[in-house]
Amino acid sequence: MLGAAEIAQIYSDLYLVKNPPRTSGVSGTGWLLETMKSPGECHRQLRMNNEIFLDLHGVLVGRYGLRPSMHISTKEMLAMFLYTCAGNESNRRAQNRFKHSGETISRKFDEVLNALMAMAKDFIRPKNPNFPTVHKRIRDDKRAYPHFKDCIGALDGTHIRVALSPDEQVRYIGKTGVATQNVLAVCDFDMRFTYVSTGQPGAMHDTSVLYNALRVDEEFFPHPPQGKYYVVDAGYPNRPGYLAPYKGERYHLPE
Repeated sequence: MLGAAEIAQIYSDLYLVKNPPRTSGVSGTGWLLETMKSPGECHRQLRMNNEIFLDLHGVLVGRYGLRPSMHISTKEMLAMFLYTCAGNESNRRAQNRFKHSGETISRKFDEVLNALMAMAKDFIRPKNPNFPTVHKRIRDDKRAYPHFKDCIGALDGTHIRVALSPDEQVRYIGKTGVATQNVLAVCDFDMRFTYVSTGQPGAMHDTSVLYNALRVDEEFFPHPPQGKYYVVDAGYPNRPGYLAPYKGERYHLPE
């Protein structure tokens, strides 16, 4: 067993002895200001233009509780999050860009993520869960109307790679040969996501992913009302509320 002196030394090394502070002529806030002043650079670095960035920042601060700390503004926090997600960047690269410690980057990333998850509950949902009218994209298309007048959107899945420990990877390795998570999404005719489910193992069949979402998220899954349906691909069951293509019919056409 470790002695008291050894335990004290370990505690000191972990929590009291800090790395030298990062010093640079351009801080994270300075980099963000330069990025937003350069035409098009905000979109290239954060995947959204200045106006959308400021609008999103205003919503997160005003309605969903995003708060600054003593040394980091909410704009820099949001920039850290978007920089990491938009470019699939690591914590180390974010440290170098924003001149903060890895612990600070991780903590601020979580704070922005929590605010975005709270916002998602208000935005990722149908405008009207009863879908009382036929969408104009269907109504004004002679090929679609009246055949798809009861269709309210599309449901499909995709795979996103994940990093897992070796003992957890088996369930997440599917036909692609790499570890992925299954992401199920529902989209309406305004190209808005109305539901998203993440985290299911990549080896899980599409039907199982759908049934899991119906069971786990029963309260807020946008169930199709009586007589309405989503279009789905051949990986999903053809059942009331979910219209799959005829077996053997090609549907991934260039048009």
